[in-house]
Amino acid sequence: MRARPTLATVMIGLVLAGLMASALLVQLTISRPWLSVTFAADETGAIHAAPAPGLDRSLTGPAQVTALLGNDEHRVVIEAGDLIEEPDTLATYADMGRFFARQSALAGLVSGQSVSIETMDGNALRQTRVSPARMRPISDLPPAFWVQMLVGLSSFLIGGWVWALRRYDPAARLFALASLGMLFFTFPAALYSTRELAIDGGLFRGLSVMNHGGALLFGAAMIALLLRYPTPLVPARWLWVPFVLFGAWWFADSMQVFNGPPAGSHLPTMLEMLGILLAAAVQYWRSRGDPAARAVLRWFGLSVAVGAGAFVFTVIAPSLVGLTPGLPQGYAFAFFLLIHIGMAIGVARYRLFDLDRWAFRILFYMTGAALLIAVDAALISWIALERAPAFGLALVMVGFLYLPLRDIIARKLFRRDGEIEASFQDILAIALAEGEVERMNRWRGLLERVFQPLKIVAGQAVEASTVIEDGAALAIPATGPLPPLRLEHAMHGRRLFGSREQARASELCAMLSQAIASRFAHEQGAAEERQRITSDMHDNIGVQLLGALHSRDPVRKDELIRDTLADLREIINNSAGERLTLAELMADLRVEIADLLSSVGIGLVWQVDTQAELLPQSVAAMRSILREAVGNALRHAEATTVGIRLADGAGGLVLMVADDGKGFDPETATAGNGLRNMRSRATALNGAMTVSRGAAMGMRGTVIEVRFPREGVAA
Repeated sequence: MRARPTLATVMIGLVLAGLMASALLVQLTISRPWLSVTFAADETGAIHAAPAPGLDRSLTGPAQVTALLGNDEHRVVIEAGDLIEEPDTLATYADMGRFFARQSALAGLVSGQSVSIETMDGNALRQTRVSPARMRPISDLPPAFWVQMLVGLSSFLIGGWVWALRRYDPAARLFALASLGMLFFTFPAALYSTRELAIDGGLFRGLSVMNHGGALLFGAAMIALLLRYPTPLVPARWLWVPFVLFGAWWFADSMQVFNGPPAGSHLPTMLEMLGILLAAAVQYWRSRGDPAARAVLRWFGLSVAVGAGAFVFTVIAPSLVGLTPGLPQGYAFAFFLLIHIGMAIGVARYRLFDLDRWAFRILFYMTGAALLIAVDAALISWIALERAPAFGLALVMVGFLYLPLRDIIARKLFRRDGEIEASFQDILAIALAEGEVERMNRWRGLLERVFQPLKIVAGQAVEASTVIEDGAALAIPATGPLPPLRLEHAMHGRRLFGSREQARASELCAMLSQAIASRFAHEQGAAEERQRITSDMHDNIGVQLLGALHSRDPVRKDELIRDTLADLREIINNSAGERLTLAELMADLRVEIADLLSSVGIGLVWQVDTQAELLPQSVAAMRSILREAVGNALRHAEATTVGIRLADGAGGLVLMVADDGKGFDPETATAGNGLRNMRSRATALNGAMTVSRGAAMGMRGTVIEVRFPREGVAA
């Protein structure tokens, strides 16, 4: 089984084929005798000659050329029209035959050893002898040659690229065939339209026939393409009809069956363009329920209207009415490259969701330019104004009439039916909704109002809002707790999703994410504040009230109650207290804890071996930890002695609370609020707490140890 060639292999082969064809074209063009003279025709068709740039010749110019003389003094009179770019602009086949015969006669003179150029100098004739070179320098090839070669080569490679991407797609094959037609009609034209003065008439005729055949092949392939893509209009077996019809027409034109090039060459070209536009119009009507197909056709129609229309307007139409083309054919061929690029985008279906909108805007600008040219030409022709005033008046008329009309049409075309801008209140309502179900319903409702999709379904996980399936769907990422979604067919199936919708969806997701995060942050802050109040009430107020309850001294009982009320106000106001030294804090706590323990007959061992200071925010945490630890020993340990030690340790401070009570197994015991609160406060000091059963400070029972780094204190 043979392996299929890869995309890279196919493209390398196509590039090599295109380069070889281009090299052959250049070789055929320069392998002609060269007079080193620049010939140019004026508006009347009269031919003038001047030395080629950079050459020192006795010929002075530009001077009107009247004749060429060979070595044997054979004289060929130069006529107006000998330098026309395209012979099919002539009226009859007889005129074409005479033109080709004159080309052969002139080429025969130029191929001699020397040739004399007869020019008109005032009322006198002057002859200048020139020795032709055997080959034309490549540097003498004019820009029009390179433009036509570039158009043909680029079109061929673009068509090959699309075909290589979709080798088994009939649309890609037809487009590649059209690209080949472009190569066949641009390369011959590049050779004969940029000749120095003349080439052999037989060669000229053969190149002209090839040019016509390539043009008709291009048109027939485009018609066949639009008959099947993006929606099949006819059965596949009918696609041969345009090729047979215009192939027969081309053969009849080559045999000169018609009465002249207008019927043999120009008429089928016009019919092909009409066929392309008609097929595109039918496709547009048939695809009214398919936004992706509509986007393809907008680019097809735009590229054909702009490219082929501009070529017909500047080259074909003037020839049909007997006027001089407004643009040299060599440069006008660049319009066909526009067609090819637009068609390639449509066949390859590259980002149609963005290009769809650009197509209308480009068409607006092109229409404005065409109107400006048409009005300018009408003013010059009908009112006989000079060029400058006519152009100025045309510019004013187009500016005042067309531009407002264009804006009205643009608003109609780009109006988003039922479009609703989401406000902050809409987003806030979603974020504040109670329950995930209600929040999801509101989010889906907002997306439906803004984008009006046909369906909203569960989507795949994506990092950000993304246009998928050539604009048929829009992927919405998960936002906060809300799952990802997929929106299908924007504006009830009338449009594709594009970069604008993607940006709006991203903005909505960002706003909603921030709103939900703000709500969760608020709820978390409220929960943390409730937890702080609960912990402080448990650790401080409870222990102090317990001390007041066990105190036998009424005065001490009153002091404890007053301290409890002060702490209660501190808890409510969330005050961090004043900056104290550890000695001051521990002195206050020693009095408080000693009174509490002595009231129930429990001894106290107190050790402070540090001179560090606590930051204000650490005072409340340290006080709460000590109070809760002593309260636990008082309530649960059945101890006779409690030991408290605060000392410098490795990298920080170590607070230890030990007792000689019955102890407990921290692995099996259920942790209450007190232990949880102490651990939380130790964590707030960037430290850690351990609870164990063992010996410490000369006692055996429960040992609570809190270690926190010096970052939690002021040294």
